[in-house]
Amino acid sequence: MSDNYRENPDLFGSPGRFARKTLRVSDVNNYIKSLLMYDSNLSGIYVEGEISNFKRYPSGHAYFSLKDQSSVLKCVMFANQFRKVDFPPSDGLKVVAFGSVNVYERDGVYQLYVDSMHPDGIGALYEKYELLKKKLAAEGLFNDDRKRNPPLLPRAVAAVTSSAGAVIRDIMNVAGRRFPGMPILLYPAQVQGAEAPADLIKALRKVQSDGKADVIIIGRGGGSIEDLWAFNDEALAREIYACSIPVISAVGHETDYTICDYVADLRAPTPSAAAELAVPVYDGLMYEIDQFSLKLNSLAGTVYALKKRELDRVNAGLGANALRSMIDAKYRLLEKDASNLNAIVRSQIGIGTARLDRLESELKAYSYENPLKRGYALVKDSDGKIIKTAEEFRKKGRGELVMNDGSVEIAPAEA
Repeated sequence: MSDNYRENPDLFGSPGRFARKTLRVSDVNNYIKSLLMYDSNLSGIYVEGEISNFKRYPSGHAYFSLKDQSSVLKCVMFANQFRKVDFPPSDGLKVVAFGSVNVYERDGVYQLYVDSMHPDGIGALYEKYELLKKKLAAEGLFNDDRKRNPPLLPRAVAAVTSSAGAVIRDIMNVAGRRFPGMPILLYPAQVQGAEAPADLIKALRKVQSDGKADVIIIGRGGGSIEDLWAFNDEALAREIYACSIPVISAVGHETDYTICDYVADLRAPTPSAAAELAVPVYDGLMYEIDQFSLKLNSLAGTVYALKKRELDRVNAGLGANALRSMIDAKYRLLEKDASNLNAIVRSQIGIGTARLDRLESELKAYSYENPLKRGYALVKDSDGKIIKTAEEFRKKGRGELVMNDGSVEIAPAEA
């Protein structure tokens, strides 16, 4: 028996004899817990194995098992510790977990209480990543005071990513929903492998030399640290830092952080979120323009009414016997103020009108009405929704052809 037994002879019977009293289940579990708790061989240990049955609950706690060829060990990682994990744990992933073995008294189950963990076999990559992050942070590449917001209404959005991945489709879908007609310019590049950093740098420079886009989204889908390693490249980080156009980084999943995320002007958890940061909502812009127009039109009337009330108060205060010279002096002063105010109002109205005209011309440039005037047409279904493909039109059965001067009903030709 252990030292705990020798120190607690009343808890268990002497060797070779029956226990002197019947024990409760909790007594047994507490005793076993004390054995494990004070065993230095089971405290602060590293355990390697393959994750299985991984589950994370709304509380933030994660429960899983580590297994090898012959055994399974239950594990728990509480929310405070799990928040520090910088990779997405999943079944089948080999990891090294650090923690201590103890007993969950209620169930009488021993398990590894995990404090930290990282993927097995890539510790060197994490060390390299941390060293580069510290180096660039010390140089000021991550400072917030040099980061820029994307423009309110970009001429176009450049996407530096793979042409074959889901990233470009997600960006185009979100942008098309928020602002129909917003140009999304794809600058294809490798996003994985030894050649990827140079390819990404080349694409970034091409965006700047073309001068067509006002904001850049750079990114790829999720993966392991090896898959995302191109975005931890020092030369790529410095290229993003020196870029003349605001850059939004959208690399991996929400829990993935790369060097590019830290140096970019904005970091988005997903490509779809990056598109939301880069592209405004068309209807929202139109509402703001309407509100600005109303305020501008009411400005002159409001100022005039205020000055007239002021003049009425002055006249009422002077009375019938006031000196005519005082009246004339006040009146001349008021006329001068009114003249200056009119000049200011006219100037503000001119500035506001010019801004309105500029925004309206930019918005009209994206309108589908311009292509209709050049001879193009839209196909809509009976609910007024745009039909984009022939297959969709055949399924609808009929629709409406919208042209510049009107519309006609159409039906698909018989097969």
